[in-house]
Amino acid sequence: MSIHQPQIDRRSFLTGTAATVGIATIAGLAGCAPSQAKPETKDAGETGSEAGTETPSWLGAAPEISDADCVETLDFEVVVVGAGTSGYFAAASAAESGAKTLLIEKSGQGSSIRSSALGAVGSKLQQEHGVDIDVMDIVTDMDHYALGQINARLVRLWAEKSGEAIDWYTDLMNESGMEVQLEWNMPEGTRYKEWPTGHGTNGEYPSREGDVAEIIDAYITSFEGCEERFNTPMIRLIVENGRVVGLYAENSDGDPIRVNASKGVIVATGGYAYNQDMYSTLQPERLSCLGTFDAFPNCVGDGIKALMWEGAKLDPVHTSLTFNRCLLTAEQESGDPYSVGSDYGYYFFSSQPFLRVDANGERFHNESAPYDFVMNAMTKYPEGQRTWHQVWDANWQENVQRFHTVGCSTICYREGADHDAFPTMMDDWIGPEMESFVEAGYIVKADTLEELADKLGFENEKKKAFLVTCERQNENFDAQADPDFGKEAFRLSELRTAPFYATVKSCALTLCTLDGIVVNEKCQPYGSDGNVIEGVRVVGNDQGCFYAGTYPNQAAGLNAGRCATFGRMVGKELAEA
Repeated sequence: MSIHQPQIDRRSFLTGTAATVGIATIAGLAGCAPSQAKPETKDAGETGSEAGTETPSWLGAAPEISDADCVETLDFEVVVVGAGTSGYFAAASAAESGAKTLLIEKSGQGSSIRSSALGAVGSKLQQEHGVDIDVMDIVTDMDHYALGQINARLVRLWAEKSGEAIDWYTDLMNESGMEVQLEWNMPEGTRYKEWPTGHGTNGEYPSREGDVAEIIDAYITSFEGCEERFNTPMIRLIVENGRVVGLYAENSDGDPIRVNASKGVIVATGGYAYNQDMYSTLQPERLSCLGTFDAFPNCVGDGIKALMWEGAKLDPVHTSLTFNRCLLTAEQESGDPYSVGSDYGYYFFSSQPFLRVDANGERFHNESAPYDFVMNAMTKYPEGQRTWHQVWDANWQENVQRFHTVGCSTICYREGADHDAFPTMMDDWIGPEMESFVEAGYIVKADTLEELADKLGFENEKKKAFLVTCERQNENFDAQADPDFGKEAFRLSELRTAPFYATVKSCALTLCTLDGIVVNEKCQPYGSDGNVIEGVRVVGNDQGCFYAGTYPNQAAGLNAGRCATFGRMVGKELAEA
């Protein structure tokens, strides 16, 4: 079964049957069709970190290739690998700064620039709306989330340079008839600080991202000597005298070519979410909580592996950008995301802070926390019990209005809210989708809480615990206080009005990996000798050191904004070198 939302936008990206067709198409171009085999968990020594000396199976040896194998040699100043958010910003910046630039992409077209939100600090739109974010405040917040395991100077650079990057993008989109809007309306009194950073591109999804790609493609190639080549995967980097001087790639006919880059190569291939061997080895606990992936299938670690073959080091804290929005049926299990196909429900409602209970019918965390905190809590449960139930009643529309969540969890309209929200959203989309998910077996619906417990399969002591938990929910709502987990009073809800609803199995989905190569503040990778590898920069999800263990989603668009900011920064720096 596959369920679609009636509103087609970012919220339905890569979900359902149509998405499966898209995945198969892209995967065919990328040579990385999702495997149907359940991934094995590898020994920690296979990660290739300092703790292990053996070459991990997912890394393998660098391909053997020489100039003699090549049918063509191309000469450019700056070469960018990967046409996603970071690669597009990098290539555009290098081209407009006067460098003869080549952008190559392994797929038949670029994956465009993320339209849901680009996170920035100090943009013109923020200034227009009176938004003033203190750089040190947001940098410290990001460092808190990472437990100090990041390069905070990189986060500061993002905060200092992101406004200019997004202003450039906003102006270019306006010139092309598209609008970028700021989400500035933040709730007050939250325990987890929520930041007005999200700059979203208007238009229908998915067509709007294709429209953006066309604009950026035309912009890059408008500069003399600048080109783009699709269906052109990188094979490996070329290092001469300790410096990256270019790369080997395949042309659209599958023949090897040499591409020289006199000023430098920018690696931006998008991480490794769809490399099953790599992901299951490096992030086995995260994998065990996933129902599916919402990632680009061509993100299989190409850039990370190419850099590691030249001695670069992978960030030792393995991290994913993971959301709490996957629904499974009673017969399905989490932990097998590569084989789920289209048989899941992508449910944005899941990010609302309604009651969540575990397999024992008991509440276990503050539902108002960042998206992946619920999944992190689930890792403490035995495998096979790493899903949860979300529970709500007929008053959900009133509750959602009061909850005032932000970013892509927004499912109702208010002034200054996420740019995808629209006035009739809950009536036209969320409500009908809820009922369709009941029919599909992702949600159960009942006239009483006792009946709801029965439909969820709770029996004996577990049923009793579930009903006690629901009563406690009502007590906390009446008292407007949560002494159990500290959820904000305005995000408490009651369970008194039929019909009652609960998800059959809620679990996580990963959008991308975030633990790329260890870099300095110029986005240069470090080699095995502790010195930087000259001639190459690393951006986007191939770049590490910016996150550790979690994605702080309360700063909407943070990762896409990071990709845009560092892409623009390194493109300009290499061009002017």
